Amino acid sequence: MGHSPHRPLLVAALAAALALPLAATASGAAVQPSATPVGETMAPIGGGYEEPSLEGFGRLSAQGASGPTVDLVVVPSAYGDKAKDRAENLVLAQERTDQIDAACDAVVAAPYTGCTARLAVLLNRKDAMDPANSVGIDSADGIYILGGDQGLAMKVLAASPAEAAMGRAAAAGATIGGTSAGAAVQSRNMINGYVGSLGPADGLQRGSTLMWWGDDADLERGLDFGSTQVLYDQHFYQRGRFGRLLSTLATSDERRGGASLLGLGVDYATGIHNTGDQTLSGVFGASSAAVVDLETLHSTHSWVGKVPVLSARNVLTHLLTPGTASYAIPTRTLTVDGAPVPPPAPLGWTAPATPGAGTLYLGGDLLAGDVRTGGLPAFVRTATAAADGSVKGARIVVVSASSGDTTTAGRYAAALKTAGWGGVVQQVTYGTPSWSSASLTGAAGVVVTAADPTTLAPAMADPGLRSLIGAAARTAPAFLADDHFAAAMGSWWSPKADPTSATLEDEGIAAFKSADGAWQPGLGLVAANVVPRLNGDSRWGRLYGLGQVDPAHLAVGLADGTAVALTSSGATVAGGSSAVVLDGRQATFSTAANGAIGATNVVLDVFGSGEVVTSAR
Repeated sequence: MGHSPHRPLLVAALAAALALPLAATASGAAVQPSATPVGETMAPIGGGYEEPSLEGFGRLSAQGASGPTVDLVVVPSAYGDKAKDRAENLVLAQERTDQIDAACDAVVAAPYTGCTARLAVLLNRKDAMDPANSVGIDSADGIYILGGDQGLAMKVLAASPAEAAMGRAAAAGATIGGTSAGAAVQSRNMINGYVGSLGPADGLQRGSTLMWWGDDADLERGLDFGSTQVLYDQHFYQRGRFGRLLSTLATSDERRGGASLLGLGVDYATGIHNTGDQTLSGVFGASSAAVVDLETLHSTHSWVGKVPVLSARNVLTHLLTPGTASYAIPTRTLTVDGAPVPPPAPLGWTAPATPGAGTLYLGGDLLAGDVRTGGLPAFVRTATAAADGSVKGARIVVVSASSGDTTTAGRYAAALKTAGWGGVVQQVTYGTPSWSSASLTGAAGVVVTAADPTTLAPAMADPGLRSLIGAAARTAPAFLADDHFAAAMGSWWSPKADPTSATLEDEGIAAFKSADGAWQPGLGLVAANVVPRLNGDSRWGRLYGLGQVDPAHLAVGLADGTAVALTSSGATVAGGSSAVVLDGRQATFSTAANGAIGATNVVLDVFGSGEVVTSAR
């Protein structure tokens, strides 16, 4: 869910002119939800007002235009309905209208003379209930719903003459487009954000999504002519919403008696064409659209843990890029270059085993979670057991493999004490004098971590470190590879810098580009690939990137504070919240002209704390 846009005004005269409809009185009774057919052409866009996505909307609108111009109507209802903001919101909405008009003009050719875009003054409920403000909407060739807050948008539009006019336009062939909130309202079952203060890190929790279900008797829903089969989510990569869509689809499965909605995640500056709620095709813009399907492979799910999180098996996903892919919604059939793509066959997998006799823990940054309840206490219990319960003289060695980073080793020493370790903690940092005398032999537990991937390369290139760590992983009773060193334990790891609060959204988008990972060979001590901080750093794209570079191995995504314990007999989620396994062995990966990863037949499995990590149901 976006935010209502507000900014200082300089154009008072324009604002005053546009504000005139505020004085109109509402007329007519509320329009009840109708039997309006699903919009013939929907174009949800994941966010922003970038030229490629606006031009894509213009092209679609022109396909059904009657001429001589392509006539567009822009709806600003997601901006909000506060009287004090009305003038500035109308000015900003007019600017967006002009921008949409210009983008359409840039791509529309003969026989059309150009595009005309008009702002419909529909900012509050009073506007929407006055039929005078909807005149001409039903004859538009395209309707573009601006971004902002989808809940506010539907409080304005639901069961109003404005919504009825938009529905008539859709039934007559107008393209219904919109960005961000304007995309969310295009599915009748509408995601209206997170519950309370929850966010992307909590997306896999049960009930974390604020849902407005389209089959309720109330008016808390998306547009009444919106998709009834597909649940749209926007800013999908940018804001790390894969977990949210997964858990919400599972909830829809329960609500609909085992027939879950199809999930469609559309990213920033990217759109897709939904024809009559029958076919998804024609991705346009900067990235890709993710299809999430719980039905084709007969996905099963449950909720596990004190704070229930999703546990799911056999979730089928596709990343659709600009090109020839189309997806039949009723049959959930994917077609590429005119040829149907059969779904993957049932194919079990086995979690990677520890390379030695002890327990090897892979952590998704255990310092980012509660060190008293996450994966760290499980590691401490294993180390304590190795010391025969007498830990006074026993030691855990903490190795910071990020060159020169002594801070992280110190933080780990304190965290181990909090997690219950009563013995000695020895701190070693690569690139400092402590490294030259490091000894891991005889330790009850070994922790190797790397907080900064940009300074990990020297250690990874050092044969001495590789030998020392390899020996410890094979002989230590308890061995923990955390954060970026968990990634280094597998076949491939990424040296790219962690996102900051200022770059998090851009990095979430970039992670779904083929070149983003800049992958480097790992130690190969674990027969898988690992993505730490899956939720907190919006790294779902890294899972697909690893699937593309190394489809033969599973890619394991670990939520912050979560560990997976590998033993000779299997693997278990040891504390924290969630682990996600991507299986790309039967997938087909590609790179689109815009650099985005394309993928078909990628299977996801999701696990919660305490669960055995296995493909078996």
